[in-house]
Amino acid sequence: MDFVTLYFTLSITTSKLTKTSHYTPYQQKLYNEIKRLKEVEGYGYRKISYILYEKGYKSVRINSIIKNNYVHSIYTKGLIREERINRGFEINFFKL
Repeated sequence: MDFVTLYFTLSITTSKLTKTSHYTPYQQKLYNEIKRLKEVEGYGYRKISYILYEKGYKSVRINSIIKNNYVHSIYTKGLIREERINRGFEINFFKL
């Protein structure tokens, strides 16, 4: 009886194996609203700040008005986060 021995190496590179959502539901809702107002409605950061104030949104940490520089920070860091989570990796196959 002949035995066949197979050896293989499996190497996976992905960003989907770790926790991908470090935002609280409120933070995610706030980011989604800012992203919608910026990308769909085309508003600037100051106008977004006024709109969020009218809707009753408050900052996450100090529970105060969300100023335009904070809106900018939430938006840019959120985009960086989305890019990091959704990035793709090249698939390589190795022959032995």
